[in-house]
Parts: sequence; C-alpha cells; structure tokens
Amino acid sequence: MVAALSALKNRHPDSFYADYLARITFFKCPETKFVPLPPAHQTLQKTMFQKSKYVRELENGVKVSQRRRISSVGTPASQNPEHKLDWWREDPGLSEHHYNWHLYYPDTGELKMPRQGELFAYMHQQMLARYNSERLAVGLSLVVPYGPGIGWESSLPEGYNPKLEGYSFRPLNMDIPDSTTLGSRFILSSNMGFNKDRLLTGIARGYLENRQGEHVPLTMTDLGCTVEANEGSVNRYLYGNIHNNGHVVIASLNDPDERYEISPGPMFNTLTAAKDPVFYRWHKFVDSFFEYYRKTLSPYTKDDLRMEGIELSEVVVKSQPYAEAEPNQLFTRMKDKCYLVYVEKENPEKVMQVVAEYVPFKYEFSVRNQRQKAAKVVFRVFLAPIRHSDELDDRRNDFIELDRFVEEIGEGEEKKVTRESEDSSVLLPPSVTIEDILAGDAGKAAPCGCGWPRNLLIPRGTHDGMRAQIYVLLTDWNEDAANPDLTQLKASVSYCGKQGSDYPDKRPMGFPFNRPLPWKTLNEMVLDVNNSSATEVNITYMNN
Repeated sequence: MVAALSALKNRHPDSFYADYLARITFFKCPETKFVPLPPAHQTLQKTMFQKSKYVRELENGVKVSQRRRISSVGTPASQNPEHKLDWWREDPGLSEHHYNWHLYYPDTGELKMPRQGELFAYMHQQMLARYNSERLAVGLSLVVPYGPGIGWESSLPEGYNPKLEGYSFRPLNMDIPDSTTLGSRFILSSNMGFNKDRLLTGIARGYLENRQGEHVPLTMTDLGCTVEANEGSVNRYLYGNIHNNGHVVIASLNDPDERYEISPGPMFNTLTAAKDPVFYRWHKFVDSFFEYYRKTLSPYTKDDLRMEGIELSEVVVKSQPYAEAEPNQLFTRMKDKCYLVYVEKENPEKVMQVVAEYVPFKYEFSVRNQRQKAAKVVFRVFLAPIRHSDELDDRRNDFIELDRFVEEIGEGEEKKVTRESEDSSVLLPPSVTIEDILAGDAGKAAPCGCGWPRNLLIPRGTHDGMRAQIYVLLTDWNEDAANPDLTQLKASVSYCGKQGSDYPDKRPMGFPFNRPLPWKTLNEMVLDVNNSSATEVNITYMNN
C-alpha cells in the first residue's frame, strides 16, 4: 500500500487528490492510522502558498530569486476592509487545522465517533468566535450570515483572489445563480432554500423525520450530521446536503455551468476554504441552525454548574518572563516565519510568511476543596472580548475555549494550580516534519494533524490593549468523564476529539455556553457560582 501511494504521489506531485488519497488511506488503515504524517504545507505547497513567496537555496548558498517578505494577500485595506485580516485567514496552521479535521472526519463513510455531528458544529462555531474576536480587534463588524434566505437574494459584496495555482478568483458583487453544475453535481439554489426551511421546521418541532417517516428526537449530534449531510444524516433526501452544496455554489460563482472551464474558487477545498472571507459568512449561516436549536433548550440553572465544596477564588495570568510580569497582561506580535516545502524531493524550497504569535503565559488558579475527600476537577477555561454590551445572552457565542484539563485537589486542601498556555487542550501538538521523518525522529507527533494553530491561541489584540475576560468553571471530572480511567485531556482534544475513542468529556461541547443562561451578566454568574471565576485581561499587540 505504501509503495503504491508513494508511486502515485511521485507521478502526480502537485495533485491535491493524490495527497488527500494518501492521507485518508493512512488514517483508515488499522496498521497505519497512528503513523505521523508531515504537515500539508510541506507536501501541498502550491495549495498553501503563493508562488511569489518561494525562495530556493542552491547548494552553494546563492539564491535563485530575491527573498520576498509577503505579509498578506489581496488589495489595500482602504479598498477592501477584509484585507485587514488576510494574515489570519492565510495562516498555514489555520488551513491545516480545517483540512485535517475534515480529513479525519470526512462526510463520506462511517462516522468516526458517536458525537461527530456535535463536534462539527462546535469546531466551526469556535472558528467563528475566534474570527469575530480578530475582527473586533481591527475595527471590523461581526460576521454577517450569508446563505439561502439570508443574503443570497443580494449580490455578494466580498471578492477574493487567492493567488493560488488551480483556483479562480471571485470578483466583487457576484450573484448566486439559479443552478450550479460541477462535475457530477447539479445544485438548484431553490432546493437549498427548501432544505433550510425543512431544517428550521424540524428544530421548531423538536424532531427530524427519517426516511421511514418516523420522528427522531432532536439532538445536536443528529442536527450536525444532517446539516453537514454526512453518513449520520437523519434524512438526506428530505434535508439535503446544505453545508457541502453551499461550498460548491460559492466556489463556482465564476462559472456556474462549467461553460468556460474555469477552476472553482478556494471554497471548494477544505485546505483553502478558510482563506476566503465568505467562508465565515457561509458558516455563520450554517451555525444559525445550531444557534436556533441552542435557543430552544432550557436555560442552565445554578445547580447545573455548581460543584459543591469546591471554590475558585482567583485566576491570574502572567506572561513570560514570569518574574517581571505584570498580572493579566497578554502580548502578541507579528514575525517572519520560514516554511520549508518540497516541490522537488531533493531540493526543498523556503517560503517566507508573516504570521502572528503570542508571548507564552501561565495561569494561576487559587482553589479550595472543602469536601471530606479528594476531588478530581476539570478546569474549563474560556476567553471573550469585552464589548459595548455586557449582556450574557449577547456574549454567549463570543467565548473562545482556551483550555480544558484535569487536576486533583486533596481533601481540605487550598491549592494554587498552575498551567502553561502551551499545554492547552485546543492546540495542535508540535508537528512532525519531513526533516524529522528523514532523521528518524517522528515518534511523538500527533498522527492526525488536527488541532488549533499553536501561534493563534489568543486574539491579536490592539496597540492600546484589547479588553477581554478569562472565565473559568470547575466541574467534577468523576461525573463528566466518558472514561473514568482517563485522567488527562491531551492536546487538541477539545476541537478534534480523541482518536479511536469517544469524546472524553460527557458534558455538551462548549459547556456552559452551549445554551441560554439565567444570569444577565457574566459577573452575576460568577457571584452565584463560587466554583467559577472571571478575570479581566488586556491583550496588547506589540508591533508598530
């Protein structure tokens, strides 16, 4: 198998499909599913980077082309405000996260975990929350949904030029066509409107109908599977393929009937889709189904959040160097990063790109256990920007998960728990590279490559300091754990699950912000739930 895939890749070195086939085959084969693979930016460089960013180094050290420092792509921000966030959307780690998530949880074949639909909804909602925090930092408005009945009737104002080989650009003010043809797919935009209405009706009723006409009580997992239209869809004939079809329709706006044989845009490919500003507008539309469902759920009560006998009195964060750090000040900056890619096996090329990074920090949690026995506690750590409205109902979808981990607190113990930001449960562990593989040093890497980029843990912030709140809730891991023997949540598990097993946390993903809350503000919530705490922080962007 490995020899056949290697021959296929060598024969078609620039083919996205050859690379995809190789990766998904490795994931599905029991003998190879835990084999670490190099990041996509090293093997699919033409899908990841503009050609103008390449810098080839010859053996004698003479550069074939002058090194070019490219901070972002697109037109000037004065002409296109979305240009302000090109650096974020173009981050290679972001593209790889989205690509690998869908590679590991494809919409074809059997489901990889029982809560796959819920994870689809949660992971994309978190991408939106993170993108919105970046928009606020650069003075842009929150993402506005774009989909059937919500914007499709008007022209799409955002254009986008990915400047990637094999992908077309999209001019400004394109209209959604009545129908779209791409290969064997034929999509009627009106049918997508019908699918939307049927889904909303099902959410309002509290059930979906399967192909036998039976009522299936609604859950986030069933709704997520049905919206994505994977193999867990309750009824693909009735509810359609709305998520995937939307990607195809938008990607094909330049040539909806293939009359001119124009390549589709980046929305067609999971490796390039998140580069396009409209990706977030489309997924805001997709998330509207999930948010409609969340709002039908009964609000949590104090008892749902309380962990009796456990008190969290204070949360402090300190950036490196810790000895000199002023509490609750976080910092970010831009830097040049060199990516080594393999256009030719023997001659790697360097790609320079400007990316964001944050100064690592640590948390200090002051916890008291008043129980008569030791407690195994899960720390749920979130961050949300402070906006003009402090209404919790307005902010619920702003909360970004920063970490989730387990710590034991002894009987009657007052303990200061520390946690390094680099150990976060949302972050991708350090990736194996082709250089590591060639050196025989690839044993400890994450096999699936799914996980949030390590450099984008927190929003970029502002020069004056972006105000935000870190919220932490402690709950009982003995009650929450899907597997009581699991004592820790490994890196990237929050957004990507745990390979080969159930999602480790029985609580709903995003808890406690996955449904309405009875408190008016976050501060009221903290006062009522003493196993939680909120701390205001400033996020300062240090570049000029």
